[in-house]
Amino acid sequence: MGLTTAVGITASGLKVTQSASALVSANIAGASTDGYTSKRTTTQAIYAATGLVGFETTVSRAFDQEVFDQLATSTSTASYLDSKNGYLEQINELIGSTENGAVLPTVLSTLTTDLQTLAAQPNSAAAQIQVANSAGIVAQTLNSLSTTVSDLQQSVNEAIGEGVDQINTLTKQISDLNDKIQLSSGTGADATGLMDARDQAVLKLATYVDVSVKQQSDGTVRVSTGSGLTLVDNTKATQLLLDNDGKLRIDDGSSNGVEVLSSGLVGSGSMAGLFEVRDTILPQVQNQLDQIAAGLATAFSDTTTAGTAVTSGSGAGFDVNLADLEAGNKVTVKWTDTATGDTHTVSLIKGNSSSVTSLGDDATLDPNDEVVGIDFSGGMASVVSQIQAALGSHVVVSNPSGSTLRIVDDGTSAATVGSVSKTVSATSEQNGTKALPLFTDGTGYYTGSFDGGSQMSGFASRIRINADVASDPSLLVEYSSTTETGDAARPNALYSALVDTKSSTVLGNGTKASSSTVAGFANSMVSYWAGQSETQQTLVDNQSIIQSNLRTRMSNTSAVDTDTELTKLIQLQSYYSANAQVLSTLRDMLDTLVNAI
Repeated sequence: MGLTTAVGITASGLKVTQSASALVSANIAGASTDGYTSKRTTTQAIYAATGLVGFETTVSRAFDQEVFDQLATSTSTASYLDSKNGYLEQINELIGSTENGAVLPTVLSTLTTDLQTLAAQPNSAAAQIQVANSAGIVAQTLNSLSTTVSDLQQSVNEAIGEGVDQINTLTKQISDLNDKIQLSSGTGADATGLMDARDQAVLKLATYVDVSVKQQSDGTVRVSTGSGLTLVDNTKATQLLLDNDGKLRIDDGSSNGVEVLSSGLVGSGSMAGLFEVRDTILPQVQNQLDQIAAGLATAFSDTTTAGTAVTSGSGAGFDVNLADLEAGNKVTVKWTDTATGDTHTVSLIKGNSSSVTSLGDDATLDPNDEVVGIDFSGGMASVVSQIQAALGSHVVVSNPSGSTLRIVDDGTSAATVGSVSKTVSATSEQNGTKALPLFTDGTGYYTGSFDGGSQMSGFASRIRINADVASDPSLLVEYSSTTETGDAARPNALYSALVDTKSSTVLGNGTKASSSTVAGFANSMVSYWAGQSETQQTLVDNQSIIQSNLRTRMSNTSAVDTDTELTKLIQLQSYYSANAQVLSTLRDMLDTLVNAI
């Protein structure tokens, strides 16, 4: 080996040592930086025809792709659970707990107690005023709860909008890093720092949507969701948008891209959680509040009256007068098909437009009735025709006079009509009956109408104490202009309506309908959301353990051990000094050789 070659090899050794020292220093400096992975150098000898001529180094990361993929998946799941948990905690706090005096059961209990007092002291002005005040507080409580749910809905919408912006930013960032890594790999430059940055962007993206990462041969990655939606392909980034209906779509430039949630292309991450909160959980809470509001209004205002038994020819059935039926009120027909033994309960719901004829069985919460919307705008002949079509040929429907509806069997043994009844809402305060429209829909009466949509939808935000009752609480007693002072008939009826009247209620989200009082349903609502919040918190806690374990595994693989790095640095300094000494000696030898010529 000649002196020149020796000098070249030694200089190359110095350069390798310098690079390794710089990398060790970078490791030590980056030890506390989130996402920084420990870097390592690999030294290879360079040979020529004359033999060894120098050294070259390559830089690699301490990185476990399998663990990283598991961490990304776990991050999506944790974020999905966290996003739901945050809102379920707020809902649980809003509704309250039975142990700590849940707000709705508390105000309903106060109203019940005040009605009981009024029934015992109907001529007490103070007792009348107290009931009116308690009823007003119930309405205000429902208004406030409904408003808070709307505020939460707005908060979720804002979080969704911000999330979409972040997803678009991150997919673009990852594609840009792919491009830089591809260029660096092509020139042999160190791209490990860029890879660290890309991994952190992928993990952040995983907080919004579920991700799957596939390494490409050129150093880039392909990022997609678990269901195959490509988010980043090499240097191309998918962008998302919210359409006018608030649905999440692929941005194809026309707002007609694939809707990614309903098609199952995004299955986890905070976006899936937020959309579930917005489209399922909060509407469920609102619907429960609306059911309570509707249950209150109808318990006090609705009266169910059985039809009058009649015979018509060889048929038997019932007459019912429809004159006082309001939009949303119903006629209930129970008849039996004797051939099959099947008993049918049919709810004929009044409407004043053709839109009501499209009602389905879910228009009522009763799981056992068949719902038929009847358009009354065409007169009794049209009403009879519609009901006849709904009940079939074994039941005969007619209008013997005025507004009377007659429903009888056809006189054969094919069917029997068991009962016909009507449920009517009171729309005046002194109507001669014990029923009272104590709660109204804003300034109008609540009758459960479906004209222009379900009146129950959003009713909790609009429910009010009847303004006439608020200004004259004596109407709580005086059901007619001739009611005697101290008559307890209406107060007793109102108290009984609140504590005894049951209606079909459903908590939603797959739960079965049940029959309960308003207070009973309010208590069920409190228990339901307490259970939902507790279950969700358990899921979050369990996932947190998984997440922590994966982070520990990732850290064990990729984290910088500063003690080891400091030891390496000392060794490298020794190597550098040795190479420097060799180079100095070689220089002296060359100087001597030159001077000797």
